[in-house]
Amino acid sequence: MGEITVRNLKLLVIVFSLIFLLLGCNDQKIIENLGFMSVMCFDKASDSDEEKMLVTSTFPSFSDESTSTEIKLDTVAYSKKEAEKQLSAKTEQQIVNGQIRSLIFGEEFASDGINRIIQSVERDREIGSQVKVVVAEGEASAILESIPIESTGNYVDKMLKKDTDKFTIPYADIHHFSRDLLDDGIDPVVPLIGVEGKDVVVKGSALFRGDQYVGNLTIPESKILLLLIGKVKSSDLVVKIPQESGYRNFFFSYNHSKPKVNVKKNGAGIKEIRIHVTMEGALLEDTGSHIKGDSPTNYKEVEKLIDRHLTNEAAKLIEILKEKQADSLGVSRIVRNSVSYGQWKSMKEEDLLEKVPVNISFNVVVRDNGMLQ
Repeated sequence: MGEITVRNLKLLVIVFSLIFLLLGCNDQKIIENLGFMSVMCFDKASDSDEEKMLVTSTFPSFSDESTSTEIKLDTVAYSKKEAEKQLSAKTEQQIVNGQIRSLIFGEEFASDGINRIIQSVERDREIGSQVKVVVAEGEASAILESIPIESTGNYVDKMLKKDTDKFTIPYADIHHFSRDLLDDGIDPVVPLIGVEGKDVVVKGSALFRGDQYVGNLTIPESKILLLLIGKVKSSDLVVKIPQESGYRNFFFSYNHSKPKVNVKKNGAGIKEIRIHVTMEGALLEDTGSHIKGDSPTNYKEVEKLIDRHLTNEAAKLIEILKEKQADSLGVSRIVRNSVSYGQWKSMKEEDLLEKVPVNISFNVVVRDNGMLQ
């Protein structure tokens, strides 16, 4: 009786082992039959029909040896979902979008508005809310052609994460974009990337008025914008001060920054908005030949030079936002939060950025001078 029981147990083990092996093989076949999109690029189609768009994406293609390479496909369609169906028809794989990490919009396409794509992605149950929103200089499809690796989506995602973690560019996923788009006090701002030579590089920030792309900021301008809206934990600045011959260069690494916003009223109106940013950090480089590095007087001189530089650059930034009519700073939101609901409704939101003076000042504190301290 005992031998029969042991024999039955061995038989059961063999049967279950075979089942698991078969299931594993089946899963492998299923994965090989799926085309996982990791990035989607949107450009205006060359067709005369203004509603059509050129959609480009990449998919892993598995060989018989179970190794994968990436293939690039494109199609012209009227909508994102139609594009997915047409892309799927061009390959033996079933296209799925649950692994999309980034939506990249060409400048010309983005200038007409991207909300129809954002809404389509938000309605798609297979796609998460942390899909990145990015604008590409020129055509978005050129980005895919310039990434010489097998996982394009991972490359773009890691590149954006590196620079958003350093507070070089703003973080923007579809949730953040929609939130700022629906907020009547601020316009969205997203990362801007481009191609230099054969390389894909981070260029700065893309400015939006509503859901339409209207202009861009360089990386230094993007850093100042992030300082003003209080999005920075720690980062660094390269400051170039013109001199009689050449420039004096500072590399200032700051681990603390905090903007303080003060709204000055004039009766029922707004007289001005004052933003004062305090920054603390270390001076890691100074090309000034007369600086010894350990004098408090020299620290004060450096602090004033950086203060003045940042104040001037911030004033230029405000002029750019006014010119593009892109309220990425949230001037309207600052005003809205300082007045009653009735007062806010009586104001014209589109006029606030242009008409309300914004005065910005900085207080830079150099706590040490790197290893010279």
